[in-house]
Amino acid sequence: MRIDRARLQQDILPFTFQMQTRYDDLDKVGHVNNVAVAALFQEGRNRFIYAFDLMKAAPCPLVVASLNIEFAADLFHPEPVDISVGVLEVGRTSFRLGQVARQNGRIAAYAEVVQVARGDTGSIALPDVWRPILERLLIGRPPALIAD
Repeated sequence: MRIDRARLQQDILPFTFQMQTRYDDLDKVGHVNNVAVAALFQEGRNRFIYAFDLMKAAPCPLVVASLNIEFAADLFHPEPVDISVGVLEVGRTSFRLGQVARQNGRIAAYAEVVQVARGDTGSIALPDVWRPILERLLIGRPPALIAD
């Protein structure tokens, strides 16, 4: 399934984290390796989860059920990378995040990941306190109407 790049380009993702690239992230061609890009996205997701206090509100193990990355341009060392994250969808046991990696304002990669709440025997319902937080961070959502 292709990532809806237009959606991730047009909408404002509610969280951005800047991360330094490392010399060890480079491949033989001299650009940041695809595996290192996956690690940048993983760090961005982790920072997103903690920035909005999901684990503080209700500790719950999460696992990645699906990860899709599409590469649009090269990333280079030593320039930092901005990882932006937003919620695309909230389900009963999982949520789907959209991510964008930018370097010097240029989009280099897109990602979509499904994170599933996990219990001892498999998936479990997302904690109730998470739902309003995640829904507030949905991208592409029209602004809330203000009552007179």
